[in-house]
Amino acid sequence: MGRYLLRRTGLLLLAFALAVVILFVVLRLLGNPVYALISVGATDEEIAAAAARLGVDRPILEQFGDYVLQLTRLDLGRSFTNNLPVGDEILRRLNVTLPLTVLAFLLSVVIAVPVGFIAAWRSRTWYGTAFSAVSQLGGAVPVFWVGILLVTALALNARIFPAGGFPRSDWEDPGAALFSLTLPVLTIAIVSGSDLARYVRSATLDVLGQQYMRAARATGQSFAGAFVRHGIRNGIVPVISILAIQLSTTFVGAVIVERVFALPGLGDMLLVAIQEQDFPSVQGVLLVSTTLVLLLGFVADVVQRIIDPRLRASVSGNRRARAIA
Repeated sequence: MGRYLLRRTGLLLLAFALAVVILFVVLRLLGNPVYALISVGATDEEIAAAAARLGVDRPILEQFGDYVLQLTRLDLGRSFTNNLPVGDEILRRLNVTLPLTVLAFLLSVVIAVPVGFIAAWRSRTWYGTAFSAVSQLGGAVPVFWVGILLVTALALNARIFPAGGFPRSDWEDPGAALFSLTLPVLTIAIVSGSDLARYVRSATLDVLGQQYMRAARATGQSFAGAFVRHGIRNGIVPVISILAIQLSTTFVGAVIVERVFALPGLGDMLLVAIQEQDFPSVQGVLLVSTTLVLLLGFVADVVQRIIDPRLRASVSGNRRARAIA
């Protein structure tokens, strides 16, 4: 397990390094931030002065070297447009995006687990088929469209929830903050929960068809007892990977939904930064998002091997086979 952790950590660091290189190079191929900051009809001297102030007149390798040195100090640079630290702005925006992501993910799990289990357990009944069909439909609907429907029904027509925005006091009033996030959380949870329910149904069907479940029932165990003792541990292993992917998808969905509900999160910051060609802000948001996704994948792999001894045995077996060869 120790060797696996070292190898997996090395892959994580390599993926992070590749993400840094790709983001840095691709953004600079997409445009020149100088033209977003100067007025129409600017002279060559004004353009050169703006490029020197932003530091984009230097060779790209020199710019990349400075950027890497900044990252080693956990410094994401300063915004081209307002000269504020990008890291501080991202932390401020995460006060909205992270609670939105976590709450939506938890609600999607609460929705998906019973729906997916019933759809598998009662797959031959009409309501099991209905649960499966609803989850298929919910996963196919774009998240922003669900948000628009909920705003129309529950905010504009019923006037139960606010149509958008976030309290200026931030989380000083937790009740008001949570109330403003109700519709965005519900929007993401409906779509994410529908996707996750399909995976839970598939994993449950796989477990119910295994020989050890039939053997447990043959010994006199009830269905619930056999499933709790033998089914959950085997069925949860593939679901862990799906949960990590789903949490990453929920985070991305939160960034999109923030625009629908006018929330001051990372989505708003990223869109404005792209419009203004603010390279440090775009790099910072995308790098933080990529790092979170990579860490989730890393944690999911480690947890899978802790729960399932067969995965640890397969790693040891492969290592012995290579040694013999």
